[in-house]
Amino acid sequence: MTQITRFVGIDISKSKLDVCILPDRLYFTYENSVSGIEECLRTLQTREPFERIILEATGGYEKRILKRLQQADFPVCRINALQVRHFARASGLLAKTDKIDAFVLADYGMRMPCDVTAELSDAQQRLIDLVARYRQLKGMIVQEKNRLDKQVETTLPLIEETLAFFFKQEKRIRHEMEKCIKQDETLNASLNVLKSLKGIGFITACILLAELPELGRLEKGKIVKLVGVAPINRDSGALRGKRMIAGGRKTVRNALYIAALPAIRFDPIMRAFYQKLKEKGKPGKVALVAVMRKMIIILNARMKEHYAAVLDN
Repeated sequence: MTQITRFVGIDISKSKLDVCILPDRLYFTYENSVSGIEECLRTLQTREPFERIILEATGGYEKRILKRLQQADFPVCRINALQVRHFARASGLLAKTDKIDAFVLADYGMRMPCDVTAELSDAQQRLIDLVARYRQLKGMIVQEKNRLDKQVETTLPLIEETLAFFFKQEKRIRHEMEKCIKQDETLNASLNVLKSLKGIGFITACILLAELPELGRLEKGKIVKLVGVAPINRDSGALRGKRMIAGGRKTVRNALYIAALPAIRFDPIMRAFYQKLKEKGKPGKVALVAVMRKMIIILNARMKEHYAAVLDN
């Protein structure tokens, strides 16, 4: 008997899960709750095996079902929502409903290469949550600071009180991040590898661990594209356009930008590299992005060596 290769797409919202199984074109809907997820898993287990189960990153609503699918040993892939939307448009599917989205996800799994999403340890997930909250808090601090100069005497004390609370929270979150790292040998070892490069401090290293888990597991060409520091060609016919960066993970790129500033001052290699580009007439920002690219390539190589050493032991 010939075994059918099946693909599953799961469209996730706050309240429900829409499931599509291809090529059977079966559709199911469940609540996005503990009981609903368990019911969904029971249905999937009666239809195994699956080549891939595809779901989108939805800002957190996917975390619970992703974890349960991984625990049940399903080959689940979490995909960037923008890629899936572009795929739908390229396929001529301009309409958008939850049922259509589930179909598009399953169809994407059938036609496009997808890497299975690695299961995170509890410590890794905790660090990801803490880093996300740290970024949110830093954003709110900037907003409140920007309001200080525009306040009258009536509201100024309220802004200052809010800022004092935010600064207290910032210290607390940093302490929790430090505790999380120290309690996990794997994270602690990885953090030390990242901090071995000048310019990479504790916060930047935590952001890299949380927001770029692929570091050390991809080739340098892929990792620079993932971060968004790879120069992209813009040529057409006789036109040779300027190379520009685009896409990638903005939070990681922002962290690298902050790290590159001290690197070009205190790291002799990075300083010489930066000055050489400036002497060639490159604008300061272009040279700085090149430094960021060089830094992520070095970090990727060091993490790759670190993982290889761990496997050897």
